[in-house]
Amino acid sequence: MEGFINRYEDELKNQRVYNTKQNKEFFDVFFAVYDKLITSFDQMKESLAEGRNSLVELQGKVNEFEKLKDGLKEEFANIGRTLAEKLKDTGTNAIHTDEFRQLRKTADHAKQMLEALNKQETQRMTLNQELLQELATLNDLWHKEYMAIQTELNKVNKGHSSLKIKAEFKADKSAFIGFMKDIFRGSRIREAALADLAAEFSDFGAMYKELDKAKTTVGGSTQIFEEYFNDNISALLTWQIPNRFVIEYRGKELKHHSLGQRASALILFVLSQQENDVIIIDQPEDDLDNQTIYEDVIKLIRSIKPKTQFIFATHNANFPVLGDAEQILSCVYSDDCIHVTSGSIDSPNLQQEIVNIMEGGEEAFRQRKRIYEIWKPQSS
Repeated sequence: MEGFINRYEDELKNQRVYNTKQNKEFFDVFFAVYDKLITSFDQMKESLAEGRNSLVELQGKVNEFEKLKDGLKEEFANIGRTLAEKLKDTGTNAIHTDEFRQLRKTADHAKQMLEALNKQETQRMTLNQELLQELATLNDLWHKEYMAIQTELNKVNKGHSSLKIKAEFKADKSAFIGFMKDIFRGSRIREAALADLAAEFSDFGAMYKELDKAKTTVGGSTQIFEEYFNDNISALLTWQIPNRFVIEYRGKELKHHSLGQRASALILFVLSQQENDVIIIDQPEDDLDNQTIYEDVIKLIRSIKPKTQFIFATHNANFPVLGDAEQILSCVYSDDCIHVTSGSIDSPNLQQEIVNIMEGGEEAFRQRKRIYEIWKPQSS
């Protein structure tokens, strides 16, 4: 190409000096195209010059690459010799290039797997933190429920001194153990181990937070315990440990009292419900002695009487008389009819009805009174 340009460039430029007045328009167009050709020759010469320069530069880079390659070959050979000596010292055969490539490929794959595992572990830790936050929220809801119950119990306990109802948050360990027995049925984990778990942890959420400690508490069945726990984790973490309630009457737990004393506690509980504006009780004296009726029941009735309407069906005179009844209805069944006498406790007729029906009549009342007078200690 360069030879072609050198050969014809001068000849073509010399032809440009031709000039004629004949057919001027034709020759104007002709020489315009001719000038473009001459310009193209100039551009080609410039491009060829640039190409030669680039070729020289590229050849220089090739020479540099060859030198670098030779240096790397020598460096790699030195590394190979050093590695072979170290492997020989450890009693290991030398690694060939192909083996090295395979090992490198395996190492790269292992690195990718490790990165994936690290990513999964990060996701697992994030989910675990979210789960712990949800467990804390759930526990707060359970505690709010407990505090609402405690508020109501305080109202009951405030009503009288002899009856107290105590509550303990998530303290029903028997229910806790019973639920675990159902979950771990077939695992051969001993009931004593489940009892140890119930004593150590407040609920399954606390158990989940310290699962390693829970497995240690179980003892020899750690793997089986973890399998059952993970298989039932949703049911375990959402199960609410029942609160424990203890009713105390006169300073002693209710279950240690007699039937009559339990009845006293029950009627005191009913009477102490301050939200009730009407209370109806049939024969409240059943299983109650007269001392309990007066000391506990009657005194409580008189204290809350201004705010509550009481209706009692009773044979015990303490209720209408000492309770200061506002209205009394005396019922007598005779000849297939019920005869009713009603009125205020200040009515003589009603007072006589009380003496006759509840005290056994005036004679019986006087006899008891006389005997009680005899029983009184004589002053010296």
